[in-house]
Amino acid sequence: MLKKDKITLVDGLRDELKDVKCFYMFQFSGISVAEDNALRMKIRETGSTYRVVKNRLLAKATEGTALEALVNGLKHTTVVAYSNEDPVELAKVLADFGKGREAYSFKGGILEDQVLTENEFKEVATLPSKEELIAKMLYLLQYPIQGLVTALEGIYRQLPVVLKQVADKEN
Repeated sequence: MLKKDKITLVDGLRDELKDVKCFYMFQFSGISVAEDNALRMKIRETGSTYRVVKNRLLAKATEGTALEALVNGLKHTTVVAYSNEDPVELAKVLADFGKGREAYSFKGGILEDQVLTENEFKEVATLPSKEELIAKMLYLLQYPIQGLVTALEGIYRQLPVVLKQVADKEN
């Protein structure tokens, strides 16, 4: 790769990483092209980006950012995945792909300016998705209102029965 191409790549990567919500790094080896392409497609479906980046170029791209301390001293092949969308969906895809693959290991990550350990990354991957949380919240908001409506309907359903009983007692 020519020096001007490297500079262009670093500048483009720096612009992309400037405002990311989440940034995950993995080491991988021994993964087939088909497996890698399948992973790329799943990540693309989440609205995220997946790249294999040389460690030195990644270090240059993150100079002066919150990611700088995270990428210093990297060794071996590094894969980065980052997103401005839902960080949980991306973490789920990466965690599912890494299951049973010893050659695919977590190197580090940042979620909303907080550095993640491997255990914290696994916790993020087990969180419910944004859609699930919204559905649960809507259910919880709807439940008391639904109970009130059911109780009020019961009053109106029982009113004729009560009136008939009162009329029968008077007779």
